[in-house]
Amino acid sequence: MRTPVLAVVPAALLLLLLGACQVAQVPEEPSRPDRIVMGYYRTSNRATLDHTGIEYRYLTHIAHAFAWPDASGNLVVPDGLLYPALNAAARAAGVKMVLSLGGWGNCAGFPGMSATPANRDRFVGQLLAFCEANAYDGVDIDWEFVTGDAEKAQFTLFIEALAAAFHARTPPLLVTMAAPSNNYYGRWIDFERLAGAFDLIGFMTYDYHGEWSDHSGHNAPLYAWGGDDCGSLDGTFFYARSRQVPLDKLLVGVPFFGRSFDCGGLGLPFTASAGWSYRDIAALPAGDWPRTWDGEARVPYLRRTDGTMIIGYDDPSSVGLKCQYVKDKGSAGVIIWELGADRRSGTSELLEVIGRSFGVD
Repeated sequence: MRTPVLAVVPAALLLLLLGACQVAQVPEEPSRPDRIVMGYYRTSNRATLDHTGIEYRYLTHIAHAFAWPDASGNLVVPDGLLYPALNAAARAAGVKMVLSLGGWGNCAGFPGMSATPANRDRFVGQLLAFCEANAYDGVDIDWEFVTGDAEKAQFTLFIEALAAAFHARTPPLLVTMAAPSNNYYGRWIDFERLAGAFDLIGFMTYDYHGEWSDHSGHNAPLYAWGGDDCGSLDGTFFYARSRQVPLDKLLVGVPFFGRSFDCGGLGLPFTASAGWSYRDIAALPAGDWPRTWDGEARVPYLRRTDGTMIIGYDDPSSVGLKCQYVKDKGSAGVIIWELGADRRSGTSELLEVIGRSFGVD
């Protein structure tokens, strides 16, 4: 090894050089989340949150909801979905845009589309052309829900064809999924076979209780509570790992909404249940709706003082705990339903908690 030769620089010249270096310093890039943060966005909510109000620095991906297939394998794009300014703003901020397909109430065409090679090829071809023409970085599949052995086989073939086409592009386009939270519908998804086809798999770890359940309960508990067997984020996480979903692809859901029940407490019969945005829940008067923290489930709920209603939801404390859970488990990150539902006084309160939990200054 040669010994370097040290040059002697006059002091005045050295100070001049250092001053020039200081002037030429390049500003640091803004910090980004160190986990995946995928927020779902519906153009129909544009009046509440348009592209200029989204806090992109806390996000890595936006799932633009929803388009869907018809039974013949044609891509259906509803009027008003396209939002070029959103795609452009996200791209400028370094946020990936994926087109989300399906969603609750929009899935009737999936079985027919996936039933034959011709229909699958038609849909994949139209979808690929649409994404490339409209500045999308991939697609998110939200088929609610694959049911039965025949649909399981069709879904597998569809995803494999989709991944082959999208991953062959330069750069590759993403293929992600919104997955059910337990084995009731999860048994019809061949996670073991499809783990390589998906870039990310987001589990919908919310809606554990609602109008479909026979008792009231938390919307999205972190842990099981009080002997309740309807599920929790922790239970879904271990289910996903048992189905061989890789940690670097596994996302868990954080809801920016809660659910009410017209009864006096948790675990009770009820007659009506409804969804509430975090924005509306946070606006309720504390004197009429005192907050209770469930130390077992690690989430809060509100109980109206007259004993006629409770609301299970997530707040900054519970969202922070869920983000810590993701970090402790080494999981890939979170999905959010939905952007804008936490917007209060010009700030996305829950999204900011997620961003800061994952390293954004």
